[in-house]
Amino acid sequence: MALALLKFPEAPDSFRKGILHTLKEEQNHTRWYIQRMKECGIQFGDLPVSPMIWKHIADMESPLDYVSRLSLTFEQANLDYAHYYSKVLHNLGDTKSAKILHTIYQDEIAHVGLGIKWLRRWKEKSQTDWDAWHKQLHFPLSPIRAKGVTPFNEEARSKAGLSEDFIASLKRYQSSRGRSPDLCYFNPFAEIEFSQPGWTCPRKLNELAADLEPAFALSAPSQDDIILMRRLPDDAQRDRLARFGLTFPEVLPLSEIDAVKKNRKLRFIRPWAQLSPLLSKSATLRLRDLLPEHLVAIPSQLCQDETSDFIALHPFENWVAKELHGAAGRGIHRFTKETVDQLPKKPLLIEPWLEKIHEISFLFQRNPAHEGGLRSIGIVHQETSRDGQWLSSESRAKPSQGLIPELACLLNQVVFPSVKEDLMPALETLLSEDDYHGPLCIDSFFYRDPDGSVKWQPVVEVNARWTMGRIAHQLRLKVAPNRSLKLTTCSPLEAKELSPPEPDGSHFRSGAIALGVPSTSSSRVPVVLLN
Repeated sequence: MALALLKFPEAPDSFRKGILHTLKEEQNHTRWYIQRMKECGIQFGDLPVSPMIWKHIADMESPLDYVSRLSLTFEQANLDYAHYYSKVLHNLGDTKSAKILHTIYQDEIAHVGLGIKWLRRWKEKSQTDWDAWHKQLHFPLSPIRAKGVTPFNEEARSKAGLSEDFIASLKRYQSSRGRSPDLCYFNPFAEIEFSQPGWTCPRKLNELAADLEPAFALSAPSQDDIILMRRLPDDAQRDRLARFGLTFPEVLPLSEIDAVKKNRKLRFIRPWAQLSPLLSKSATLRLRDLLPEHLVAIPSQLCQDETSDFIALHPFENWVAKELHGAAGRGIHRFTKETVDQLPKKPLLIEPWLEKIHEISFLFQRNPAHEGGLRSIGIVHQETSRDGQWLSSESRAKPSQGLIPELACLLNQVVFPSVKEDLMPALETLLSEDDYHGPLCIDSFFYRDPDGSVKWQPVVEVNARWTMGRIAHQLRLKVAPNRSLKLTTCSPLEAKELSPPEPDGSHFRSGAIALGVPSTSSSRVPVVLLN
């Protein structure tokens, strides 16, 4: 503050007097802190003190920089911290410390009020308070620094003179608090991109991706990340979803991907799917080859011209052929011995068609060895159409919840031990060969043999990417960690008729949450169902 007085001698006298008054109060705060620390047996210097505020203030170039960075950012954050910790200390019986913090809290209201007063005087007339302040903050500073990690204090901000729109914009604002963010984006057609270099996404598919991507954005594990989106969420969508604990990280237009990569300091780039050989169906065969023979009882082979010869060796009547880079039901062909000649003339994964009883998927995350390596995330229950299109994913608090006794017994006694003892070691070998790190999912299902016995097909598909199942799992952890959550889609018209869950004590009743906006969705709206 003294630097601001020295650095801007031409600033209006009333501004300089305001800064001088603030400086005197901050000196009082420091004396109170030091004295109370001594009384508690702590000397100033015993504990490390961060120079972060000084580093961000020292290079200010104008009085507007000063009020934007100090008054409206760091001092505004103290409206949350001082108020919260005053209450905490009072509840713990330390009334003396609580009183100090309460007085500081009252002073900070006036300091923030000084900042908004001069921001309004110096900003462009066409700018809102929020836009002017946001524009004035330069990376690595952002509005996130004006909020505490404690509860958001709307009342204090209103007393300081901040407008309702400003307060609402700050409340919903999210970005990294310090660590370099990961850059995430939704590329659901990665299999096509990998197999067809230079492929351009058709308009209809791009609109479908825009419809679905709010589910991906909301499931982001960290609020420190940046999500690139085709269709940015509006304020109404943000506020509606925040009721359920669903908040967007920092979101930017997907069209700015090159600029973000160039101008922002990023930790990792994490798309929905990395363009990798693991996106090929051949990865499924490779994993099956690594499993013990007793787990892979169903014949499968990569064929092109030899399909007829392969199926002639086996007694199955119905077969399925999968194109190597198909996904979401694309590139799947059902056939029989009589219709084998109708298959496309390209490499295909050939296997018998089995009548599914129930589908499950195993979720994994592979990080570098020093970060834990391959670990199991959980399982989800899947529903797909007969032609392989995804319909829904359900993450349950208890994996065997809702299963018939026969399947629950098989899951607990056979499947889970095999996943740990057989599947994960084989998966680690496969992923090591391609040096893959990131999310992955192994689709599997239960089916009934002709003799009536229930069996488990452990590897139907290797998905070295995010999946809708992984999204469902992440959303459950945020919305209903002790309950079941199903992720599905519906038409925009159906979404308008949904009944959202209502609060019931510490959780929500059953109901549906539309993650997208029906009025702007082209064909599908991702929906969360709470049970």
